[in-house]
Amino acid sequence: MRISRIWALLLAALVFFLIANAPAQILKPYLKNSFNFPFTLSGSIWNGSLQSKYFKKASWQVNAFSLMLAKISIDIELEIDSKNKLNANAEMNPFNKLELNNINGVLTTQYLQQFLPNTPFLLSSNINIDQTNAKWNSQLPPNAPTEIEGSFILEKVNFLGENLGNYRFNFVYFDQSLAGDISSTASSAVEASIKLNISNSNLLTLDGEIFPKTIGLQSIFRELNINLSPKTSFQLNF
Repeated sequence: MRISRIWALLLAALVFFLIANAPAQILKPYLKNSFNFPFTLSGSIWNGSLQSKYFKKASWQVNAFSLMLAKISIDIELEIDSKNKLNANAEMNPFNKLELNNINGVLTTQYLQQFLPNTPFLLSSNINIDQTNAKWNSQLPPNAPTEIEGSFILEKVNFLGENLGNYRFNFVYFDQSLAGDISSTASSAVEASIKLNISNSNLLTLDGEIFPKTIGLQSIFRELNINLSPKTSFQLNF
């Protein structure tokens, strides 16, 4: 009886060792359903990384304790290039619901422009993503989230060669609609308080006030006939 217990413990230890050291490569058939581009895997299923020509590296680390709570918790880091990086905590439960919590990082407008080739950006900036959360209630990525809430800080905004400073964008995305507000900070060269909405039919509406602080910017705004109390609607083509 004692020998049987020893063999059972040894077998359990062997199974745990094999699972703990399982290579990340065994995940490839499942990840192919989410990624429609070539990629390579390295490391283990618990602590590994994914490489592709579209980004430098995406790495993950599984919180083993979360499995005891009937869910999976994974810390994720995405390095697209030296200027564009993201990190977040992902949680998935048995009901196929996914949450990305505490999304932080930086994306540049130069990088994002490639996803909207028909909508040229008039501004350039570094976008700091601050404590943003996203949820998928049924369909998982690459489908769009059901809900997103958070803040973006637009740093070193440049407009026609003019440095406009930093601005904050707080937003909520729900039911395929987005509502948010843009506000100026202490470093802003333009005072701003703007409400922004995008409907589920991609209709963009703006309503608020802006005021350039410097004489140079005031002159540029007059030449471009920029409305200091914008209240407009625009149909987005995407």
